[in-house]
Amino acid sequence: MKRTMTVSEAKRAILAWLDDNDPFRTHGPHVPAKIRRELGLEKAVFDAAIVELVKARTVYCAEHDHPWRLPAAEREELVADGKGSFYCSISDRRPARPLPTWAIPA
Repeated sequence: MKRTMTVSEAKRAILAWLDDNDPFRTHGPHVPAKIRRELGLEKAVFDAAIVELVKARTVYCAEHDHPWRLPAAEREELVADGKGSFYCSISDRRPARPLPTWAIPA
């Protein structure tokens, strides 16, 4: 089920998803379509939120080098910036949470 959110709410939801699913920033980059599906966000709102997060340098997105060679259904899974670029991955640029002491080798 799609959730109706503003772009600001979607940005907070995306960052919360990254905090919940990759708190130590060790499992990225992440697939945009997976995050969008799990959050239940509309594509236009999700894409706008990601583009704003990229501009703010909060996340990094890798640009797909040949998006127009993909079938339309696959291209629809990417983040579109509205200017012809499509992004295929998302990485969190915020500092990671400190590792718990049990995870640090002695």
